[in-house]
Amino acid sequence: MVMSIRRLFLSFSLIFFLGASCRSEKTVEIKKPPPTVIAKPKLALLTAEQRSELAFPEELIAKIELDAGAEAEPFFVTVLMHTENLKGEKGFEIKKLAGLSVHTRKADELIDSNRSWLRKRGFLIFKSQRGYGRLQDVVAVARGNNSYDILKVQGTEAPYCKLDTKSIISWLKARQQEGSFVVTGAGTDWIETRFIKPPRNMRAFAAQVAAFASDVLGQEPSDVKKLAERMNQDNGFYMDWD
Repeated sequence: MVMSIRRLFLSFSLIFFLGASCRSEKTVEIKKPPPTVIAKPKLALLTAEQRSELAFPEELIAKIELDAGAEAEPFFVTVLMHTENLKGEKGFEIKKLAGLSVHTRKADELIDSNRSWLRKRGFLIFKSQRGYGRLQDVVAVARGNNSYDILKVQGTEAPYCKLDTKSIISWLKARQQEGSFVVTGAGTDWIETRFIKPPRNMRAFAAQVAAFASDVLGQEPSDVKKLAERMNQDNGFYMDWD
């Protein structure tokens, strides 16, 4: 009787062990998370109505699109409408169609190859948004008489430095005595230029740039000497007021 019970116990133990072994050998299926899909925002292209409103020559638009390898988009600027309502508000901001723009990774080439002939026809081409190498730059075309008008179009200023658009333009004009340059890009708080005739003393010129827009000095370039080296390399200078 004791032997029968012992055999029965051993049989149950063997069955349990074999069952556990079978379960442990089963392949566990790990469900992978679905891949992350980053959707590119669909760009709003220049409509027929906007083309008519701008009245830009069609061959102009076609050439910019061809050189950029991208379709034209509307370029809007923010303007202040001066009015007074019942609440005592003196004005409000609206978006105004001011030209066309294109997203491109060939911004510098696009500007250099088209700036001269566009200028003769009363148009300005400039970088309106910087992609900083991670994204595409945005290049805009708008009406204007000289490259300083780019700052007027973009409303470039530095309020906390008490610098409005007019004072920034005045400073730039004064620097033309030391080195000839044109404005090739601007935003609400930054400027990009290209030398036509570089200053003889680039380090002294860099010191003036750093004094006027101190935010250009940071981790790189960290001092005036390195800023001058960067300006020589880029054949121009950049200023911003963060």
